[in-house]
Parts: sequence; C-alpha cells; structure tokens
Amino acid sequence: MKLAIISPFPPNITGIGQYGYHVSQVLGQSGVFSRITLLTGENPVQGGFAIHPAIRIEPTWQPNGLSSGLKITRRLREIKPDVAWFNMGASIFGRSPLANISGFFSPLGARRLGIPTVVTLHELAELADLRTLNAPGGPFAAWGARLLTHIGLQADVVCLTMRHYADWLAAHDSGRPCMHIPIGAYHTPDLLPPPVTENKELLFFTTLAPYKGLEVLLEAFRRIQPHYAGLRLTIAGAEHARFPGYGRQLRRQYGDLEGVRWLGQVPEEDVCGLFRQAHIVTLPYNASTGSSSILYQAATWGRPVVASDLLETRAIVAESGLDVTFFERNNLASLAAALKTQLDSPELGRAQAKQNFAAIQGNRPEDTCRAYLQAFNLALETRRSSKRIAIPTKIAVESL
Repeated sequence: MKLAIISPFPPNITGIGQYGYHVSQVLGQSGVFSRITLLTGENPVQGGFAIHPAIRIEPTWQPNGLSSGLKITRRLREIKPDVAWFNMGASIFGRSPLANISGFFSPLGARRLGIPTVVTLHELAELADLRTLNAPGGPFAAWGARLLTHIGLQADVVCLTMRHYADWLAAHDSGRPCMHIPIGAYHTPDLLPPPVTENKELLFFTTLAPYKGLEVLLEAFRRIQPHYAGLRLTIAGAEHARFPGYGRQLRRQYGDLEGVRWLGQVPEEDVCGLFRQAHIVTLPYNASTGSSSILYQAATWGRPVVASDLLETRAIVAESGLDVTFFERNNLASLAAALKTQLDSPELGRAQAKQNFAAIQGNRPEDTCRAYLQAFNLALETRRSSKRIAIPTKIAVESL
C-alpha cells in the first residue's frame, strides 16, 4: 500500500506542520505502508528531525506560488499512490490568498485522477473571526473564506480536528463523509513531576501573531510579577508567516520587563523540556484558527492551563473532557486574576493536570493513527477500490 501525504514540512514547532510531522511518523510506524511520499513546500530542511525510513520527503510546491495545486496534482499523477492524505489549513501555502486557493484545489485534482482522497481541515475559515485574525483580502475576506471551505471539502473523506466543526459540516453538507479526529497527543503521555525550581514559570508557546494575545499576557505578567518572587515568563515559537517582524517589535517594546525569556523557535527535541520547566501553560488568544495542539501537549505532560474563553477552546475542553482555568478574552484584569488563582493554588493545578492526563489517554498517537487508517479505508470504499488496509490491533509508537 502506497500513501501520499501533502503537508507543510519541515514542521514549525507549532501548527499544522508539526501535526503533519507527528502523524506521518506514526503512520510510518504502523507498518501498513510500503512507501509514504510526503509532498511539501520547497523549503530547506532545518534542524535534525528524525524521519521514519518508510517516508520519502519531496519538496513539491513553492510557498506563495500560484501553481501549488497544479504541481501537487502532477506529482500525484506520477507516483500513483493508493490513497492521498492532505493536511490542510487556510494559510499553509503562503501569505497570498491566491496561493492558498491554488493549493486547496489539489484534493480535487487528486480525485479527478481517481486517487482516494482524505483531507484534514484544521479550520473552517468561514467560521473564524476574520477581523481579529486580520485575514487578508479586505472586504473580500469572507468570500475567500467561504471559497476555501468549499474547495477544501472536495475530497472523498473530510476529517475535522474539532467535533464542533464536524457537527457544523454535517448540518450544512450532509452528503459529505466526515470524521472527527482530535489532534490528540503527539507523544506517549508522560505525567511529568512538578518543576523542581521554586520560582514559578509561565509558558507561552505558539507562533507569534497579533491575535495570539501576547500583549495582554505581558501586561498581566507585569501586574502580578511583584507578588511572586522570581516569577518568569517563557515565550517560545517562531514568528507567524503573515506577521514578519511582529515578535521583534514586541521584544523591543517590552525589553524593560524583567523575568521574560524569548526563545524563538525551539528544536523538536527540546519541546518536552519547555513543559517540564513550566508551572502553567497560557493560551491567551484573542481569536482561534481551530483546535489547539498546545492544549493537548499540556495534557500529555501534565501541566495546568489558563486560556481565554474562546468558543473553540471551550468546545475542545468539553469534547475531550479536559479542565482549564478560563478568563475573559483580551481582559487584562481577568487574565491576571486567573494566573493568580493558579499560582496561589498548587493543588488546583495538580487536580487539573491529573484530570487532563487521564483524558488524553483516549487520544494517544496510536489512536490517531488508527483513526486515519479507518479514514483511508472509507476513502478506498467510496472510490470503489478493491484495496483495503488491515488495521493493526497494536501499533508500537517509538521516538525516532
């Protein structure tokens, strides 16, 4: 069985590329594919990411190029996979709306080639807060968002990382086979012991963009810092492709604020260390682009979370049985109070970590793998292929 994966790669340390990296790895470890070809953007590989021997990486499209969909379709015609999986988000093909529209047409091109096709949509752009996200396109942004949703659904099977999205799709496109596959754990869950240092540490870990709420977090940190000796805030993650220079601007603006560490992009092998040192993981976002991998990673390693009360975040928490301390979005006083509640109540943090660690057991990497194998079989059935994947009862997940 031959699989083609279309996904950003090498992965940013957060986001859709990182998801594609981890799911690709466990699909390789499943042992059911003789070859996995990963078609990705033409960026040089950065960092020493371990790759499963079954996976071959082929840079195929140029980020911000207008021919991404055509290039992907041409390469799929050449390699003739038994099934193709598209790991998609609204901006994975670059900053240009036209570049992303071009890339989003590739699942339709694959279907026209007769290839069973599965698409994972991490966001339904037309449901997003486009104004807060500063979505490109001006007055045409809403139209473009609807178009992306429409063409993104041109697959045999559509997978959504939030049940909220899957329910919406079922209500608006009842004829489309769809599955809810949570982001889940990237690693085998490991309940880390509490940090050994007495100085408390807050962790902000995502791409840097205006809608991520970092300014209000920095101001809340400034407000509560005098009450906690040695309190630190660690900010990790690369700048968002749509907002170059934003992180540098913030770093200059808050250069006088002591106790703040700006790490930039963190190597994959150091991610666990970030959570090991953190007492509280913060998600102060003003808007959402879908499910949160950071929320699942906090659960994977047993760290309490303070998050803004976005509809999407509340939906993830309810769907997955997680426990989070919420605050009112973009409200400095509310965020400061939520952080103080966690800092003053270690037993609350331990209870949250325990509940979230128990909840993540149902979304381990092997569970995600089996769900995708089921989606691939559904796509094969939809295309009336005689081939089927024998889904292993046990998948050995190993760190490469």
